[in-house]
Amino acid sequence: MDVELVRRWAAAGYLPTFRRLLESAAWTDYLNPPEHTSGNLWPSIHSGVGPLRHDFNYAVMFCPDSYRTRMGAARDLNIEPFWKWFAQSGRRVVVVDAPLTIPDPECGGKQVWGWGVHTSPWHGSSVPRGLLSEIVTQFGPHPAPDCHNYSTRTESLLRFTSSLRTGIERRTSIFRSLLAARDWDLFYGVYTEAHCAGHLMWHLEDESHPQHTQEQFAIVGHALREIYASLDGALAELLACADPHTISVVFLPDGMGPNYHGAHLFSAFLERFNQRWGENAASGASRPSQNGPFDALWKASVGVMPAGFRARVKLLLPSGLRRWVTTQRRLNPGRLSRLPAFWLPQDGLSLVRVNLLGREKKGRIRPGEEYRRYIDALTTELLQAANAENGQPAVERIFRADQQVDPMTIGSGPDLIAWWCKSAPIRAIRTATLGTISDEFAEIPTGEHVMRGMLALCHPLIQGGRRTIPGASALDIPATLCELAGIQPGIALEGTSRCGDLAPSIGQG
Repeated sequence: MDVELVRRWAAAGYLPTFRRLLESAAWTDYLNPPEHTSGNLWPSIHSGVGPLRHDFNYAVMFCPDSYRTRMGAARDLNIEPFWKWFAQSGRRVVVVDAPLTIPDPECGGKQVWGWGVHTSPWHGSSVPRGLLSEIVTQFGPHPAPDCHNYSTRTESLLRFTSSLRTGIERRTSIFRSLLAARDWDLFYGVYTEAHCAGHLMWHLEDESHPQHTQEQFAIVGHALREIYASLDGALAELLACADPHTISVVFLPDGMGPNYHGAHLFSAFLERFNQRWGENAASGASRPSQNGPFDALWKASVGVMPAGFRARVKLLLPSGLRRWVTTQRRLNPGRLSRLPAFWLPQDGLSLVRVNLLGREKKGRIRPGEEYRRYIDALTTELLQAANAENGQPAVERIFRADQQVDPMTIGSGPDLIAWWCKSAPIRAIRTATLGTISDEFAEIPTGEHVMRGMLALCHPLIQGGRRTIPGASALDIPATLCELAGIQPGIALEGTSRCGDLAPSIGQG
């Protein structure tokens, strides 16, 4: 859920539970550090360390030894989740659908993955082994297990809204059943429905969005707000299950905004930049070479179809096949190995991996001064890029890994992340040195992630109201939970406990 939408709709009376929460709980909103994306935020929340340490980027797992990219797999989750520290201290845990996790028998308790998640990168499982099957038998499956199977067409949005609301009802019943067993000291459950709705329904609430139409709105209505209202009702049911001694923690990990970005232009942008860099360095190594055979076949077949027709055909394919096709188009190890740097696939933002000598198998850029000059020049070019339609900056902020760690130690992640401005659609970008770059934008989602969130603590002894906590982020969640329970984290965390800021009157344990 997006914190700005929650605050707006709570104040207007559409979310009465959140309105009471914002009055009675101690809460803060926050911005997540810029190295976080939708693919690596949840592992950071669960482990309390950032992506430069846990090195899980989900959709962008780059293999330096082969120049291939692949989808993240369960085996890549090299993290120790905070509930493991609870289990090691003797606490009983219940964890349900925590994104991008796998149940761990060593933690005991009840752990479920894959009943109803945004998308399933691996098979569902549980501890005990048959628990997931029992839940499906008793409550039914989630009616919308993968939001990639829906579109922004009116009929699809109507089905999607109905499925999400049913999914919320079933998930709430599952949570209430597990809560009622009282065999837990830590209960951790996640709703994914608002996230799915935000991707496809953002334009319904945003009249300035290019895809907003009064004709569709007259039929679909405030579907996104309805999903938020359903979650508001679910929260009321779950909070009612808490006894007076229970500390309830509610957090919104990240938010949603319009799907405005220049990622569809970035490949051409980086190719032009690399060509100019190679010319300045008197080297032909950086000239863009031909794409791979899979991409050539794609452009000669699917690529000649009208964009609208391609979008409709895309929806007929299983989501797993679509992801595989997209990944294969971008796989051309021979080409990547000849470039000074290349972009990595990601939704709504742009990631750059430098072909660094000694880190990559066939590195082109030397560590030290040459690396810094390349990153400095690319950063300058990006910050000078303008939205060609309104002249405003196209890039909002940039993250550089070399400002935090030695670039030689970066695992599979990017050296640079460019966050695009979301104030207006970006159909073309322009710089003084690279000229104007334009291309069609045929993505289906109308909403995309923004790295803002909220953390709230609820207890009768807590004085309610908003707190302003500089530097707060989702990384603070594990440290805060551990202090509330009087538990020592198993590793050095990057986040900070916010108990002192939010609930100084609550004792440990």
